[in-house]
Amino acid sequence: MAGKDRPPPYNPYPNDIPQPYSRASAQAAGSYHGAGPAGARAGGYPGGPPPPQANHQYQQHVQQQPYSGDPGYQHQSQYRGHSQGRSGGGGRGQGSARQRQPAGKTGSLARIQRTARRVKESSEISLCIKYSLFFANFVFWLAGILLIGIGIWAWYDRGVLGDVENLVSSPFVDPVWWFIVLGGIIFVMAAFGCIGALRENILLLRLYSIFLGLVLLIEIGGGVAIYLYKDEIETKFVDQLNDLAITGYRDNPDFQDLVDAIQTEFKCCGVTSPDDWDNNLYFNCSDSMRSRYKNPEACGVPFSCCIRNPNSEVINTQCGYNVRSSSISDADRIARININGCIQAFKYWVQTNLVVVAIAAGIILLVEIFGLCFAMSLINDIKRQKAKWRR
Repeated sequence: MAGKDRPPPYNPYPNDIPQPYSRASAQAAGSYHGAGPAGARAGGYPGGPPPPQANHQYQQHVQQQPYSGDPGYQHQSQYRGHSQGRSGGGGRGQGSARQRQPAGKTGSLARIQRTARRVKESSEISLCIKYSLFFANFVFWLAGILLIGIGIWAWYDRGVLGDVENLVSSPFVDPVWWFIVLGGIIFVMAAFGCIGALRENILLLRLYSIFLGLVLLIEIGGGVAIYLYKDEIETKFVDQLNDLAITGYRDNPDFQDLVDAIQTEFKCCGVTSPDDWDNNLYFNCSDSMRSRYKNPEACGVPFSCCIRNPNSEVINTQCGYNVRSSSISDADRIARININGCIQAFKYWVQTNLVVVAIAAGIILLVEIFGLCFAMSLINDIKRQKAKWRR
């Protein structure tokens, strides 16, 4: 029984593969070293324990051997415990606690520990900011596509989609161009913000921030300029609107429909008064238009200036004929058409709905400010995350 508790015999050849411990090997080793049966019972060490150098070589050899499942591996580990106990003063349990783990299990454990460390590491990028910016710009991206689609459909419905010369002849009086240009700007800006937030691209987020900052500055600067130079800006705006809306009324069917819709909705006529329509070629009160060309619309106004009869669903398109001539009395003119200009009507509408206008303007500014702040914050988060990866 004492032989079973003994460690395996000392191998005098460290380059050879050590044999698993057994009673036969111990006896053979004891006989080889001349110790006889007593030497085998004593562990096969002739003249006492092996020198420390031999123990060190044997331990290095055991550590280099992969675990192959043979029963000798446990005995080799026990031998390491016995050898360390002999050389360092420790017992057998101290050596057994430091048994070598299998190579495959050690690699799996290291991978699990690395994965756990990566999971514990918190990301520097805020998911709330990232996806809020993404979804908000995705909505604006869809709105830009909708505006572009409306413009293309209007051109197709008018039959001028393939007529390039007609498309570029009057871009300022064609509201379709306004839809397409506005939709294109919204589409590009929203695409920068949407893709930049989703892909965490610093370049696209910077472009988005620059464009949004410019729009914000133009809006704030325009509001301040209107407040400080209200009279001068109103005079120039009226002149430009006369040239655009009155003179070019018949230049584009879509623009004509837009002017008619504004005059009908605000119950107004002309920019400042019905006499503004004298600047239009078809409604001019000159003698040449009335006598030479015999234009029935001369000295008149568009039908959208007329006061609608609430009891009739039929629109009288000739209600504005000759309404500005000297033969029509002021009372008759007031009974037939709206005498207020659209500038005055618009001012009155703003004053009446001042709370709604202020809330709408505030929401637009807040959306733009939050979009700019979120974009800058996300850029800083991405920079911190990249700096963290470089450590």
